[in-house]
Amino acid sequence: MHAPAAIDCSTARRRMDGLDVLRACAILGVLLFHAPEVVHHALPAPLRAAFTHGWMGVNLFFVLSGYLVGKQVFAPEDEAPLGTRLRVFWLKRWMRTLPLYFGVLAIYALKPWTVGTPFLGGGWHYAVFLQNFSMPRDFVQSWSLCVEEHFYFVLPLVAFAPGARRWPAWVWLLPLGLSILARALFIRGLPLNQPLVLLAEGAPWSTDQHLDGLAVGVFLARTSATWRDWSRTSRLACAFLGGVALLVTVVRWGAVVTTTSHPWIHAGLAVGFGGVLIGVESLQLARGFRWSVQQVALLSYGAYLWHGLVVRVAERMGVSLGLWSLDLLTFLLITLGGAWVTYFTVEKPCLKIRDAILERWKLRDESPLRDNMTGQKSAP
Repeated sequence: MHAPAAIDCSTARRRMDGLDVLRACAILGVLLFHAPEVVHHALPAPLRAAFTHGWMGVNLFFVLSGYLVGKQVFAPEDEAPLGTRLRVFWLKRWMRTLPLYFGVLAIYALKPWTVGTPFLGGGWHYAVFLQNFSMPRDFVQSWSLCVEEHFYFVLPLVAFAPGARRWPAWVWLLPLGLSILARALFIRGLPLNQPLVLLAEGAPWSTDQHLDGLAVGVFLARTSATWRDWSRTSRLACAFLGGVALLVTVVRWGAVVTTTSHPWIHAGLAVGFGGVLIGVESLQLARGFRWSVQQVALLSYGAYLWHGLVVRVAERMGVSLGLWSLDLLTFLLITLGGAWVTYFTVEKPCLKIRDAILERWKLRDESPLRDNMTGQKSAP
């Protein structure tokens, strides 16, 4: 799974309905895929089949993250030194993602002393985001946050480099090809049609194998000045073609990623979701519906981090309300409720601290300029 793109869109004025719809769909897909076993066992067959595709919300999150973070690095270039731009970018990203991550990680790490169960596979690598290069057995969903953090670190180093803005747009799609190659090399010598979840060795979640969606998102950010001027009909046509790409990918490879499908399925989903994003980005929702979608989108990051623990507790307790629909609704409400609590107690306070630091840096950087201007005015 993938950690939702934790983008700073905390006010209605700054939010975009279309992107919120995609973010809400992505997190709900992930939550349905990982709903407690009591829910999956009781689902009607058609719904069970639909829920098994929910992990694909991960790939949608990657495209969203690449697009939204790409828009930040491709914003109109300022004249600040490279070090200042990197410092500001990393502070924005890390103050948004790290506080809650380490809070949830602490709960996993303290399990031996709080509930008497081990933190399976836990170690120092969780603190430096390297667990996706192994096979994490606990806090499994954190593997994709590793991909995110590696992306946050490397992208500005490349995008802020001298001359990078003059590179042709297709250059930003190269990581997609690199990931296809990395996955092809990874499965070399493995049995054909072997489900990757059954692999006892290797790391199918390593960063080099999951750059497809991020690359497509960055490419869309780099070219947004072009496609955002397209007619509504052209953008809807793009969304339709993206839907066709998704359908072909799902029909061809299904819900279970195998060694045979591994090189291609993530690329197909990335391209399909990229097309859908072009068509949906400018969507405007009715006011009442907008609020509900925004809340789910706003809480998606926390819900992603918390849902594993909620499922673990529910399954250990063996609690059921007798109807799968009630069990599912309870799971969703508890997960989103926990995310709501930590949004206001952890995420939002950290964002205020971040904004205060940024304001202090801004005043500090502007003071020499004001002093120079004052000196020039007072000179004879």
